Amino acid sequence: MIPKGAYWVRVNRFFGDAMMAYAAIEPLRRAALPLVFWGPARTVELFEGSAHVVATVAEPGRKYGIWEAARMLRGHRPAAVLGFPKSARPHLAALLARVPRRLGCGDGGVSLLLTHSVPFYSRDDHFVERYASTVTRAFPELGPLGFTPFRPRAQAFEARSAQAKEAAFEGDYVVLAPGANSGSKRLSLPLFAELGRRLEAMGRRVVILGAGAEDQRLAGELTAELPKALNLVDQCSLSLSAAWVCGARALVGMDSGLAHIAGGAGVPTLAVFGPTRPGHSRPWGPRVQVLRNESLSCLQCMAWHCPLADHPCMNAVPLGSLWEALLAGMAQSASGRA
Repeated sequence: MIPKGAYWVRVNRFFGDAMMAYAAIEPLRRAALPLVFWGPARTVELFEGSAHVVATVAEPGRKYGIWEAARMLRGHRPAAVLGFPKSARPHLAALLARVPRRLGCGDGGVSLLLTHSVPFYSRDDHFVERYASTVTRAFPELGPLGFTPFRPRAQAFEARSAQAKEAAFEGDYVVLAPGANSGSKRLSLPLFAELGRRLEAMGRRVVILGAGAEDQRLAGELTAELPKALNLVDQCSLSLSAAWVCGARALVGMDSGLAHIAGGAGVPTLAVFGPTRPGHSRPWGPRVQVLRNESLSCLQCMAWHCPLADHPCMNAVPLGSLWEALLAGMAQSASGRA
């Protein structure tokens, strides 16, 4: 049941972006305002039943029609629609539905559809800060952006416990997340494998998370090097993956959705960046470390495919630096649990 007067948050299929939107609406979450997450089914499932999320609205597999969305919004009478994806469609639907507050990033003519907006492409700060400035503009009485960690619904933690019991898996563990939506952003598997061997040598278990055919291939190669690792690729919904992440001592990943979940959950997160810009899209959270091969002049090239055969920004990251950063994160996790 979706209550009238809720605050609707529009998210897209990239759940890393959805986590940045979730971080930006922290003042609304802190004020315990009723939230409705609206977007692709796989993405909104992550937020279903989490704190102050009173409902989720999963769109069909096809692109939704603007008039169809407007009728839906008009029927539920939201207090506000927050649409941070760079699309005018939810904003136009909200305008047609006469939603009183319409928030988003309003480049060009999109700002005419919104009651509160900031430009996106002309700014050089983090995406979360861009989104959050819109929230602060619309709701100044709620105060500035803070950090309230993300937790999936309780049933996700119950499912994690059942999955661990079935696999006879116990003990402290670190999540390795080798996948990303572009090959140019992926850390080399030999580096992941060596981190895993060092973790196992010190008595830590390894959990591998991800989804999709490419992540299956990466996990298969990684488990060939780490046969004791628990490979959960394509065996978890996003909320179940988040529950595994929340229980980890740390997560090692890149500029990817799972790293954003870990950062948003307050879990020590080691994110290796190369072609993308950590100043814009690093995982958001107080326990995030970003590591790069700072010897390179080609960092932040934003290329989808690296023109260099050895792809040094992701294949030549110093192993010693990775290991030291991971140990520091795990020590922070231990002190935080004490």
